[in-house]
Amino acid sequence: MNNPFPADSPQTARINPARRLLPLLLMASTLVTLTSAVAASSNDPEVAKSGVAAAAASPARAAGETPADLAADATYLLPGLLRKDSSLDTLRRRFGAEHVKAADIDGAEGETLRGIVLFADDPLRRAEIFPQDDTKLRGIASIRISGKQSRWHLDNGVHLGMTLAELAAANGKAVTFSGLDWDYGGSILDWHGGRLAPRDGDTLFRSVVLSHDEESQANRFPLGDGEFRSDDRRYPQQGKALFVGQLTLSFIEADGD
Repeated sequence: MNNPFPADSPQTARINPARRLLPLLLMASTLVTLTSAVAASSNDPEVAKSGVAAAAASPARAAGETPADLAADATYLLPGLLRKDSSLDTLRRRFGAEHVKAADIDGAEGETLRGIVLFADDPLRRAEIFPQDDTKLRGIASIRISGKQSRWHLDNGVHLGMTLAELAAANGKAVTFSGLDWDYGGSILDWHGGRLAPRDGDTLFRSVVLSHDEESQANRFPLGDGEFRSDDRRYPQQGKALFVGQLTLSFIEADGD
């Protein structure tokens, strides 16, 4: 039978007083059901085990710290797996604790800095990391690769062992560099707008330093504090005599960092 009185009138309350209690009864029923379910799951070893496993796995998933495939060439792309916010601990989880060591690293002009070394005893995989915080070894400021050959390579294709002639060809234009055999010798100073030149808005700075074999004759390339071009006709043999001997990739600090 339809109720002729307004829903909130005294008459309606007298007709069906239990109606006002219905929401409370439903809430109580739901609470009992949830309590029973929780109690049942806590007594189920498989449920408890899965809950613990999920809790343990979630931090690793959140951090994205899947162990690196050390056999894959992609692992040694720079910056690749080496992120600006990486720390000693995250790098150990990524590359394996036995491959990641805290160590003193040689800086410019005889300076020694505290940093992180990857694959310290493997010349083909050694990488030196200068942290943003050299006390807690947290954050990456720059990564340095040195030698004549390495599995590490920049994301623009530049790698150790490239000759000056190959580097200029990859750039599509001549490059300017400082004379060899002093603290800042061999540094590429100007790409002259070529393909390897820095771009506006780039968050990475890629530094390339030229080197030479010990037995190379000094008259084949320029020496000392000065600027020289790869197409300098005074040094016709420098294109083959000089090669990329050091790569440094630095994370550029944004305003406010």
